[in-house]
Amino acid sequence: MRCLYYCSTPFQVLNALNMHYNKILAPSADDVEDFKGVMVIVDVFSSARRLAKKIKQEGLFEKVFLIDEEDHKSHNNKVKKAFGIARDTFFPERLLRQQFRRKSAAFLRNRFDCIVSSTFSHPVAALCTVNPDAKYVMMDDGLASYFGNWTKRLRSGPYLAMLKARNHGKDVSDPEALYVMRTELCHTELTDNILQLPDFSQGFLETAFRIFEIPDDIPAYSQRVVWLGHVSGNPEKKAGTVKMTEVFKKYKDDVIARIHPREKELELYEGLATDTDGYMWELQLSKTSMEGRLLVTLGSTGVFTPKLLYNSEPRLLFMYKLIPLPNGSALDEFLQIVSQLKESYAHPEHIYEPETWEEFEKFIQEYLDETSPGTLK
Repeated sequence: MRCLYYCSTPFQVLNALNMHYNKILAPSADDVEDFKGVMVIVDVFSSARRLAKKIKQEGLFEKVFLIDEEDHKSHNNKVKKAFGIARDTFFPERLLRQQFRRKSAAFLRNRFDCIVSSTFSHPVAALCTVNPDAKYVMMDDGLASYFGNWTKRLRSGPYLAMLKARNHGKDVSDPEALYVMRTELCHTELTDNILQLPDFSQGFLETAFRIFEIPDDIPAYSQRVVWLGHVSGNPEKKAGTVKMTEVFKKYKDDVIARIHPREKELELYEGLATDTDGYMWELQLSKTSMEGRLLVTLGSTGVFTPKLLYNSEPRLLFMYKLIPLPNGSALDEFLQIVSQLKESYAHPEHIYEPETWEEFEKFIQEYLDETSPGTLK
């Protein structure tokens, strides 16, 4: 059996590694030796090339491909973009030749028994089309995988209808299963077949640390309050960053700011301890327990990671009532998952949503008064 894993973010790479390391898609224990994997990484994030090289060195996969982004994304003209998508839907091998930089896509045709991805992108649709007998499986992509229909939020109804016609009535976008880290929190509408990803074993973590180049001696946070920063990209967010820094500086020995990788205005955090190392948060948490700590954020999905990956329940403080998030479906979905998270917490009262700056500072002060560094794990 041969399985293809399609990844366009570091988190997707991590989950694909976990799935293949544990051979969870092998039909049976007797088939593990013959179970082969192919890793496909889209060159759209800064560490893509480095990760592809490290994964090749590990020898876990039969092949590792680093591919280009689909070319229709470069079209600014809506008509040209729509034409490009339609062309790639009816002629999927043309798209695959472009992405894989090959003269022929025959090496991908009828080659795989299973195709795995976190999102149903146009290249994934092309791979499913040229492998009509392969089953399609989705894997955890963070919050988006836990509610609603991730595919229908990304792909339009007319496109999905066109794709179904191209595949002779088969809904190739419908996954046979969705693998997530916390099935009990998953309310997806993608499929009724929600399955459990393996917890990160020590052996897997050692492999992942090598691939993601995380040192064994990565220092654990000593601070009790961890601020997961946002991008200060507009006046309201910038003003919010300044105000939060002013408050946190009063408790600077107990606060560390983990700077958002796209944040450019680092001077806004002056006076605070900061983490700019950029180690993968999902793996860093295996070294630094968040149990008992307070995570503060405007809307970073990183605050959900301790619960989703490690079933840990740090205290959480959300700032969206003081620093506005964009209105619309994205905000509604974020609030929905916050509500679901409260329901899953043993102590939902440990999730705070201050409505005034005075309330925000009061929560910080009360938390620090109630806890001590020695109580943290």
